[in-house]
Amino acid sequence: MVDMTTLARVLLTSEEAHGGLMDPHTGTIIWTVIIFVLLMIFLGKYVWKPILKALEDREGRIRESLEKADKVAADAEKAIAEQKAQLDKQRQEMTEAMRRTREEAEKGARDLLEKARKEAAETAEQARRQVEEERKKAIEQIRSETVDIALAAASHLLKKTLGSEDHKKIVDEYLRDLPSNLQKH
Repeated sequence: MVDMTTLARVLLTSEEAHGGLMDPHTGTIIWTVIIFVLLMIFLGKYVWKPILKALEDREGRIRESLEKADKVAADAEKAIAEQKAQLDKQRQEMTEAMRRTREEAEKGARDLLEKARKEAAETAEQARRQVEEERKKAIEQIRSETVDIALAAASHLLKKTLGSEDHKKIVDEYLRDLPSNLQKH
């Protein structure tokens, strides 16, 4: 193995023989510049152009991706706004439908109640008329029976022969005058 002190001695000896590392030599400078220019031309033509083109392509793809992302975000915001508007509209329609349904139910209940009241009033009126009719029939029947009883009693008492028509006439007159006679007393 080479130790470090030996290596340092070799380097110092070669520098002393040929000059120092920091001593400029014209030939070395010219060749360094030529190699540098050729390297730059080569790198510019074969390395930098493809690298720059790749960077520009990548920049374009990134720009397109950002634009697409912005467009997607804008579309998403627009869709959210539309959905919110549609939801608000549906809520309003639902509220309106519930209000109409409630009003229709209340109106139906009022109509049903009114119909029930009307039917009850009609039934009561019909019952009152029927009672009045039955009362009139009963009074007429009582009158008729009273006439027959009065005729039989009068004929038996008077022992007088009157025609059935005469008897009826007398009793009808009596019964007609009976309510006014009763009111006087």
